Amino acid sequence: MVQDKTPQEKLQEEQDHKEHIHHTKINAAAIADHILGNIHTLHVKLHQYHWYVKGPHFFSLHEKLEELYNANEEWFDTIAERLLASGHKPASTTAEFEQYSMLSEDPADKYLKAEEMTENVVEDFRSTREFTVRAIRLAQEEGNDALEDTLIAFKDHLDESIWMLQAFLGKEALEDDDAYDEDDED
Repeated sequence: MVQDKTPQEKLQEEQDHKEHIHHTKINAAAIADHILGNIHTLHVKLHQYHWYVKGPHFFSLHEKLEELYNANEEWFDTIAERLLASGHKPASTTAEFEQYSMLSEDPADKYLKAEEMTENVVEDFRSTREFTVRAIRLAQEEGNDALEDTLIAFKDHLDESIWMLQAFLGKEALEDDDAYDEDDED
């Protein structure tokens, strides 16, 4: 008779598998854990900025930040469910999200000027976009069309959000964007 594994044993197998993937041949699902970690951190940061933004652009930025954190939550769920439907086990705890997130947060950010908050969000979206582009390429190589399509749509959301926030700052969409060479802007 085969004995069922305990939840702890199942978790340990999952963690061992993820650790192996991260140290051998990285795949789209592994990169997606970083995307989910970033989205989790953005959940906190976007709320902090929404609550504490001040200044002459309060009403417009307060509303935009709420729109962004609501969209962020939808993508959080969409990407995780796409991974599950593809047979992967995405990160699902605060500890895992903190481990995978490449973004930072700071309690003192609540005292930043509205423009500085906006610049931080742009940089966080750009960082998340870099992981998303990498995951798209890997999903394509792996033949995971559904995950690729989901991530392309997420990247489109990030690109549009970056463009809008850059416009708020009086900048072009790709201005100050290290991911694009100046030659690409022509």
